Amino acid sequence: MNVDVKEHVRTLTDALTNLSPSRNLISQFILLLPKASSIVEHSYPEITSSAEAKSLMKQHLGVEFGDMVKRASNSFFEALYEQIHKIFDQLADEEIRSGLAKLSNVAFNSIPNPYAEWVKLVLKKLSTRPDGSKIIDFLRMLVERGSFIVSREGYSRSASQTDWQPFLEEARKSIKANPAEFDEILKLTVQSSESPEEERISESRSVGVSYTTTTTYLKHSEYHLDLLSHIRTSTQINSHYWVDDTYEVRHKGLVKAVLQEVQI
Repeated sequence: MNVDVKEHVRTLTDALTNLSPSRNLISQFILLLPKASSIVEHSYPEITSSAEAKSLMKQHLGVEFGDMVKRASNSFFEALYEQIHKIFDQLADEEIRSGLAKLSNVAFNSIPNPYAEWVKLVLKKLSTRPDGSKIIDFLRMLVERGSFIVSREGYSRSASQTDWQPFLEEARKSIKANPAEFDEILKLTVQSSESPEEERISESRSVGVSYTTTTTYLKHSEYHLDLLSHIRTSTQINSHYWVDDTYEVRHKGLVKAVLQEVQI
């Protein structure tokens, strides 16, 4: 039996991209949890207005409905939530999309970039808020700077100083936001107070006379722009021990290009 590999690759690519929250309401619903019940019911009436649908999602898919609507641990929805982030990162890679295009014998630009689609959708939404211009200006400053030293331990006073908090204060003044406004901007774009946890996405270790361990975490924000990686590097040489915490902007070129398209 002849198997058309190109057709199967196209089917696989379509299935993966259709999981994107920019294309799938259920994926969007899953991605934005946990949320207060009142917000969920207002934002997703198509999903929450049916008692039967809510019961089925709770029983079979892993949504916990209460004052807060959450994904249940070790549930189907929790697994799907994790896959959405992996698909974002994998299909944001031009080499991977190029390989899929060659395997399926289609043009490169016909392979969607789900993360780019989601960024465009979220930034469009944020830009329509009353503080939209301040949000976009902050993001442009963040992306332009690119990387930040958050904290350092074990270094002498002559070592490079932390610059994350000074950057935030500089940005707040530059966009003319009061402290309360700026806290909301950080929640929307950098890290949500409702999702304070960081997801570990990689770890590497080198061992010799010294050892260095580098662990990278993904910082989740309100709408899962997920612009920052938190990188912790621990180094020990004999009795000396150093720890660096840095932030790096993820998908910098992609986000910068999308920001240039945003109209305020």
